[in-house]
Amino acid sequence: GHVSDVYIKAKMHRTYPATPLFKKILQSIWHQVNTAGEVFVVGTILPDATVRGGTGWAAELAKHWKKPLWVFDQEQRRWCVWRNGAWADTPPPCITRSRFTGTGTRFLNEHGRAAVLDLFERSFGPAPRP
Repeated sequence: GHVSDVYIKAKMHRTYPATPLFKKILQSIWHQVNTAGEVFVVGTILPDATVRGGTGWAAELAKHWKKPLWVFDQEQRRWCVWRNGAWADTPPPCITRSRFTGTGTRFLNEHGRAAVLDLFERSFGPAPRP
Protein backbone atom coordinates (compact mmCIF):
# COMPACT_ATOMS: atom_id res chain seq x y z
CA GLY A 1 0.00 0.00 0.00
CA HIS A 2 3.00 2.35 -0.04
CA VAL A 3 2.79 5.09 -2.67
CA SER A 4 5.48 7.63 -3.48
CA ASP A 5 5.02 11.24 -2.41
CA VAL A 6 5.70 12.31 -6.01
CA TYR A 7 2.80 10.18 -7.33
CA ILE A 8 0.40 11.45 -4.67
CA LYS A 9 1.36 15.07 -5.37
CA ALA A 10 0.84 14.54 -9.11
CA LYS A 11 -2.62 12.99 -8.62
CA MET A 12 -3.86 15.19 -5.80
CA HIS A 13 -2.23 18.50 -6.85
CA ARG A 14 -1.10 19.06 -3.27
CA THR A 15 1.25 17.61 -0.67
CA TYR A 16 0.51 15.70 2.50
CA PRO A 17 2.58 15.44 5.68
CA ALA A 18 5.54 13.08 5.28
CA THR A 19 5.05 11.72 8.80
CA PRO A 20 5.01 7.98 9.53
CA LEU A 21 1.44 8.30 10.88
CA PHE A 22 0.11 9.95 7.73
CA LYS A 23 1.88 7.40 5.53
CA LYS A 24 0.10 4.65 7.53
CA ILE A 25 -3.23 6.41 6.98
CA LEU A 26 -2.64 6.51 3.21
CA GLN A 27 -1.64 2.83 3.26
CA SER A 28 -4.80 1.96 5.20
CA ILE A 29 -6.93 3.78 2.63
CA TRP A 30 -5.12 1.89 -0.15
CA HIS A 31 -6.06 -1.46 1.42
CA GLN A 32 -9.68 -0.41 2.02
CA VAL A 33 -10.26 0.73 -1.56
CA ASN A 34 -8.25 -2.11 -3.09
CA THR A 35 -10.64 -4.72 -1.67
CA ALA A 36 -13.86 -2.75 -2.24
CA GLY A 37 -16.35 -3.33 -5.02
CA GLU A 38 -17.59 0.26 -4.79
CA VAL A 39 -16.62 3.43 -2.92
CA PHE A 40 -18.75 6.05 -1.14
CA VAL A 41 -17.18 9.29 0.09
CA VAL A 42 -18.47 12.26 2.07
CA GLY A 43 -16.46 15.43 1.55
CA THR A 44 -16.01 18.34 -0.81
CA ILE A 45 -15.26 18.14 -4.52
CA LEU A 46 -12.65 20.74 -5.46
CA PRO A 47 -12.43 22.64 -8.78
CA ASP A 48 -9.59 20.33 -9.95
CA ALA A 49 -12.00 17.32 -9.62
CA THR A 50 -10.21 15.94 -6.55
CA VAL A 51 -11.82 15.62 -3.13
CA ARG A 52 -10.49 17.69 -0.23
CA GLY A 53 -8.13 16.15 2.31
CA GLY A 54 -6.96 12.61 2.90
CA THR A 55 -10.45 11.46 1.96
CA GLY A 56 -9.57 12.50 -1.58
CA TRP A 57 -6.95 9.74 -1.74
CA ALA A 58 -9.72 7.12 -1.48
CA ALA A 59 -11.55 8.81 -4.35
CA GLU A 60 -8.38 8.97 -6.48
CA LEU A 61 -7.65 5.29 -5.89
CA ALA A 62 -11.22 4.38 -6.87
CA LYS A 63 -10.83 6.41 -10.07
CA HIS A 64 -7.46 4.78 -10.80
CA TRP A 65 -8.84 1.26 -10.33
CA LYS A 66 -12.08 2.13 -12.19
CA LYS A 67 -14.28 1.26 -9.22
CA PRO A 68 -17.79 2.70 -8.96
CA LEU A 69 -17.39 5.95 -7.01
CA TRP A 70 -19.92 8.31 -5.44
CA VAL A 71 -19.23 11.45 -3.42
CA PHE A 72 -21.68 13.35 -1.28
CA ASP A 73 -20.45 16.94 -1.55
CA GLN A 74 -21.34 18.52 1.80
CA GLU A 75 -20.99 22.08 0.49
CA GLN A 76 -23.18 21.49 -2.57
CA ARG A 77 -25.50 19.12 -0.62
CA ARG A 78 -25.68 16.64 -3.51
CA TRP A 79 -24.47 13.23 -4.64
CA CYS A 80 -22.08 13.03 -7.58
CA VAL A 81 -20.78 10.00 -9.46
CA TRP A 82 -17.44 9.68 -11.28
CA ARG A 83 -18.31 8.79 -14.86
CA ASN A 84 -16.32 9.15 -18.08
CA GLY A 85 -13.56 11.14 -16.41
CA ALA A 86 -15.77 13.76 -14.74
CA TRP A 87 -18.17 14.30 -11.87
CA ALA A 88 -21.87 14.17 -12.72
CA ASP A 89 -24.91 14.80 -10.56
CA THR A 90 -26.71 11.59 -9.68
CA PRO A 91 -29.73 10.50 -7.72
CA PRO A 92 -28.82 9.24 -4.25
CA PRO A 93 -27.05 5.88 -4.67
CA CYS A 94 -27.50 2.53 -2.94
CA ILE A 95 -24.86 0.12 -1.70
CA THR A 96 -25.06 -2.90 -4.00
CA ARG A 97 -21.87 -4.86 -3.29
CA SER A 98 -21.10 -6.98 -0.26
CA ARG A 99 -17.65 -5.33 -0.04
CA PHE A 100 -17.68 -1.55 -0.16
CA THR A 101 -15.66 1.29 1.26
CA GLY A 102 -17.22 4.24 3.00
CA THR A 103 -14.96 7.11 4.02
CA GLY A 104 -15.19 10.79 4.60
CA THR A 105 -14.16 14.00 6.16
CA ARG A 106 -13.48 14.30 9.84
CA PHE A 107 -15.51 17.52 9.63
CA LEU A 108 -18.85 15.82 9.00
CA ASN A 109 -21.72 18.32 9.02
CA GLU A 110 -25.45 17.72 9.46
CA HIS A 111 -25.97 17.27 5.70
CA GLY A 112 -23.16 14.72 5.44
CA ARG A 113 -24.47 12.84 8.47
CA ALA A 114 -27.98 12.75 6.95
CA ALA A 115 -26.55 11.56 3.61
CA VAL A 116 -24.81 8.61 5.32
CA LEU A 117 -27.92 7.65 7.29
CA ASP A 118 -30.08 7.90 4.16
CA LEU A 119 -27.56 5.82 2.15
CA PHE A 120 -27.71 3.04 4.73
CA GLU A 121 -31.51 3.16 4.96
CA ARG A 122 -31.88 3.02 1.15
CA SER A 123 -29.42 0.15 1.03
CA PHE A 124 -30.35 -1.93 4.07
CA GLY A 125 -33.71 -0.65 5.34
CA PRO A 126 -34.47 1.41 8.43
CA ALA A 127 -32.26 0.98 11.48
CA PRO A 128 -33.87 -0.92 14.34
CA ARG A 129 -35.21 1.34 17.06
CA PRO A 130 -34.38 0.58 20.72
